[in-house]
Formats: sequence, C-alpha cells, structure tokens
Amino acid sequence: MTQQTSDRDTRPQLARRLTLPLLILYGLGVTVGAGIYVLIGEIGHQAGLFAPHAFLLAAFLIAPTTYSFSKLVTRFPVSAGEARYVEEGFRIKWLAVTVGLLVVSAGIVSSATISVGSIGYVQEFITIPSTVLVTGIIVVFTGLAIVGIRASVGVAALFTLIEVGGLLLIIVGGFVADTPAIWRGITAPFAMFDLTSIGLVSASAVLAFYAFIGFEDMVNVAEEVKEPEKIFPPAIAVTLVVTMALYFLVSTIAVSLVDPDTLGTSGAPISLIAERTGLISPDLLSGIGVMAALNGILIQIIMASRVLYGLSRQAEMPRFLSYVHPRTHTPVTATLIVAGVVLVLALAFPLARLAETTSQITFVVFTLVNGALIAITLREAGWKLAQVPSFQIIAIPALGALGSVALMLVSLM
Repeated sequence: MTQQTSDRDTRPQLARRLTLPLLILYGLGVTVGAGIYVLIGEIGHQAGLFAPHAFLLAAFLIAPTTYSFSKLVTRFPVSAGEARYVEEGFRIKWLAVTVGLLVVSAGIVSSATISVGSIGYVQEFITIPSTVLVTGIIVVFTGLAIVGIRASVGVAALFTLIEVGGLLLIIVGGFVADTPAIWRGITAPFAMFDLTSIGLVSASAVLAFYAFIGFEDMVNVAEEVKEPEKIFPPAIAVTLVVTMALYFLVSTIAVSLVDPDTLGTSGAPISLIAERTGLISPDLLSGIGVMAALNGILIQIIMASRVLYGLSRQAEMPRFLSYVHPRTHTPVTATLIVAGVVLVLALAFPLARLAETTSQITFVVFTLVNGALIAITLREAGWKLAQVPSFQIIAIPALGALGSVALMLVSLM
C-alpha cells in the first residue's frame, strides 16, 4: 500500500446514514421534479390522448439502463459510480475520468439552469432582484449540503413528498371532477391505435424520456447508504415504477380535462390542469412547482460534489477534493467548488444550449455504463458467451445501450 493510499484510508470518510425510504425519496426527488411540471404541456400537445402511452414507452426504454445501474452499484458501491463502472468495464483510465467529469458538468449545468428557471416562479411570491435571489438560493442549499447527508436528503425528501402530493392531488381531483372523461382518456387510445398513433407515441417518448432522467444520480451517494448491496436494487426499481405510475395518471388527467392545443400553449400546464379540476388552487400547484425546482438544485449539488469526491479518491485528481469534514462527514471542499461554479453559470451565462448538451451527455454516459456491464460480464466469462451465467445479463444492457444511442441520434436531429 502506498503512503498516499494509506493517508486516504485514514482520513474522515462519508458516513452511511441513508436508509431505503430516504434513498427512494432521494431518487424520486430527482426524477419526479421540475420535468413533469413543465414537460406535461408539450407532450400533451404533441401526443394528445396518447401522451400517457408516450410516458409508458419512455419508462420501458430507460428500464434496461436502470437494470445495469442496479447490477453495477451493488458490485461497486462508490461515489463517482459511473466513472468506476467505465474503468472496470473498459480498463481505460482517461475514459473513466472523462465520464466522471461529464457527470459533474451535467449536474452543475442542470443546477444552474434550474436556479435561473425558478426565479420567475419564486418572484410571484417574493419580490427580490434576480441576482440576489439566485445567490441566496444557492448559498442556502450549499449550506444544507454541507451540514450533513441525512439533513440535506431529509430536506430533499420533504420537498419530494410535497411534489408527489401535488401530483396525487391532480390525480384525485381529476377523477372527482369528471371520472367518465378520465376513464375515456385511459381506454380510448387502445381502440384508436394505428401507424400514425405509433409514430406519435414514439416521437413523444423521446421527449418523455427526459422526465425519467435522474435515477442515475442515486448511485453517487452509494458510500452514504446503509447496506448498499441490498438497498439499491429495490430503491431503483421502486423509483422507476412510482415515477411511471405518476406520469401515466397525471398525463391521463391532463389530456382528459384540457385540449392539447391549450395544454401546449400554457406556461404553467400543471396549474391549468389543477384549475380545470375545480377542486385545487392553481397557486398551490405553482408553489409546489417552485419546491420541485428548488429540490432539483439541492440534489444536483449533492450529486456533483460526491462525484468530485469520488474522482479524487479513485483517479488522478487533486487530493483536496476528497476532504471530508470530521464532524459533518460531507465533502466540504468539493461542495463549495460545485456551488461556486453553479453560481457563476447562473449569474453570467445563457444556459439554453448548455442544458440541451446536458441531455446528450446523459445518453453518452448511459451507453458507456451499459457497455461496461457487458464488458465486465464477458471478461469474467473468459470472453465466451457460453460461459456467461445468464443471457439476460448481456441482453438487457445491450438493449439499454442501443436505446441510448438511438435516443442520442434523435436528439441531434
């Protein structure tokens, strides 16, 4: 063991304080966030009555990749998980480091974009200059991220429960307002399926796919999860299933109560749907939408800082990035650096193009992670398919890789 490795082993470590419920709420906080509150309008406009089925197809497209992440995180429960998986799979150090930095970049840009995008909603409740508001939001959530993983994820979990509660209000309100219309919205598409419908669903599923992105952030808190080998597979599975059910039902309510053109032109589609139920205050849903955005900022800061921490411990990155405070057991230096870059981007740069690039980065990472599981499996089998323990451990990540490549190509068109 080298002196450097020994020093790192004796320095303060991240603390394992996250349980299964907290990990699930963390995952839901990433996926069931600002995306559904915004995307529901565009997808409803594009697919009409077939919007719920676009969400279902998107869930099935991402499912193979969730399988790969579940398999890999149980074998390598470390921060900067994607980088470690790629290194173990392809044995190319620079590629692994690049993947880790891409994940950090995606998280930072996403957090900055959400910070800027949430300002208009927050200013409906509080009149504060945008610069002051952005700075205040990032400072507050950086402080939460430093205080401790249990405290910060606890706040994220509370926000997540409020977000999910808002969507459940929409679902209940829709059924109470007009149950026959909702039932027609669920059943009618099955009687209308044709080639045109399949095209609508497929095209809309590409957009709906973005609403499911985020579960992969869960693996980057692996060093702070109790019994990660046991907890991660059910946590990732529950996150996907709950997200799929919520999206299917909310989109069904949306296209059943609001015509597609009106839905597509609304700046606050969830508030519009709430208004159409006649039972829920649109202002309440706008407030929940703000919480969804703020939750996204907190979770992305947590995720990006853990990836920097993990890269510092696994790769040739500056050692100071892996500094963990002995009392809070959080990577303070990495968190402050992430927050600083987020603040600069949020205050100084136009982020629309960067946000689009973030989605494309995600497809690249998904492709490499799926490929890494295939490579690890084949290497352990001596590169002989006949020695692979089960067909699914090759076939499922292969489907995930092909799906990610296809979606990346569509996003570039």
